[in-house]
Amino acid sequence: MESWIIGQGALSCARFLPLLAGNPVAVELGAPMLSLRFRHSTIAAVAVAALLLPGAAHAQPQHPAASEAADFPSREDLKAMTTAGSYLAARHASLQRDAAAAASFYNSALRGDPKNNELLDRAFIATLAEGDIDRAVGLAERVLAFDKTNRVARLVMGVRAIKRKNYATAQPNIAQSVRGPITDLVATVLSAWASQGAGETGRAIATIDKLTGPDWYPIFKDLHAGLILDAAGRHKEAGVRFERAYKLDDSALGVMDAYARWLSRNKGRDAALAIYQAFDKKLARHPLVVESMNQLKAGKKLPLPLDNPQAGAAEALYGIGASLTRRGGEDLALVYLQLALYLQPRHPLALLALADLYETVKKPPMAIKVYERVPATSALRRNAQIHRATNLDATERTEEAIRILREVIAEDASDLEAIVALGNIERGRKKFAECAKTYSQAIDVLPEGGKGNWVYYYF
Repeated sequence: MESWIIGQGALSCARFLPLLAGNPVAVELGAPMLSLRFRHSTIAAVAVAALLLPGAAHAQPQHPAASEAADFPSREDLKAMTTAGSYLAARHASLQRDAAAAASFYNSALRGDPKNNELLDRAFIATLAEGDIDRAVGLAERVLAFDKTNRVARLVMGVRAIKRKNYATAQPNIAQSVRGPITDLVATVLSAWASQGAGETGRAIATIDKLTGPDWYPIFKDLHAGLILDAAGRHKEAGVRFERAYKLDDSALGVMDAYARWLSRNKGRDAALAIYQAFDKKLARHPLVVESMNQLKAGKKLPLPLDNPQAGAAEALYGIGASLTRRGGEDLALVYLQLALYLQPRHPLALLALADLYETVKKPPMAIKVYERVPATSALRRNAQIHRATNLDATERTEEAIRILREVIAEDASDLEAIVALGNIERGRKKFAECAKTYSQAIDVLPEGGKGNWVYYYF
């Protein structure tokens, strides 16, 4: 993002430059909106990096203790502000990595100066980062009216078209959102799912197969080719793709799960169980793996991982967004995860990935709101509650955190992770008598012979 490093605004941007170090993917979506034309405007001084790393979903209620300004800005606040005041407030909010406030203030400033394209760009980015995709769509349409090549706006319009099952409209918008290895891969997979939605499975697979690029492309290509073929009823071909992706990386949860599910329906329970058990040895008792193994042992065949283009596109956006988060590409990851949740609002893995992103950038109030969205019926709800409690404690809502952890432990008295999380919070708050009892409870449920068990005795 070249506007981050130009001479003007260098002091404002300096604190965010480490996020770009060694991270070429971070520039792929930003450049069109943040072009060097801003260097001659006041807005050039704004560190737009901050806008890409904040904001939980706008619709979630905010606990008064989660922020010093829980209900700010209100409509009355915004009405009372001048355009310049709204802009300055938006700038401050962006530096504080608060996209919800930044979006409100930039949109307020834009209402006062509706022909200002720089303000429009920033209002669009902040609104997208906040997760208000419906509003971002309206801003994207306005952006494209003066800049038809804006890649982020094209991506947003393409995803909106997929959500509406308007696959013919999705294709050209997605095609214009590319520039670089990450966006090329995303656009290709989204385009393939749009083709599948239009009933053109052959075209979808051809679109994926003709893509060439870095050596990490094949696993994404084979996974989504397999998912498309499986959804289309071409199960034998799907199995070939799943097996190939699994051999590339048998530790990737999504790949492993898709392959095991295919095996359960085509090769039998034992073949699927073998895949899950091998994964369980690497990452013990993952909730989704435990749930699937229990279903298999109960004699059930596992359904398709997903069966429609909206779910497929959401999976693509989530998979790449989660991968970017782990590799330091939080800015781009945020865009993809918000769009994934626009398509599948209750996608538990995407929700956990988004919450983890907020934890990475040290925004626990935002992480809390995302953890609250994980469905109560999801096998990952327990994990979300444990992490939610940790973040509640970080925002001085300790009693609420302790209550949640005790509820989790009440459901499973052998839940070592929840017990230790509770002990850690009690120890951190100098509740030494309580934490001694909690750690003793952890010791009572420890598996025998673990080399790492000493740490619980130490605590």
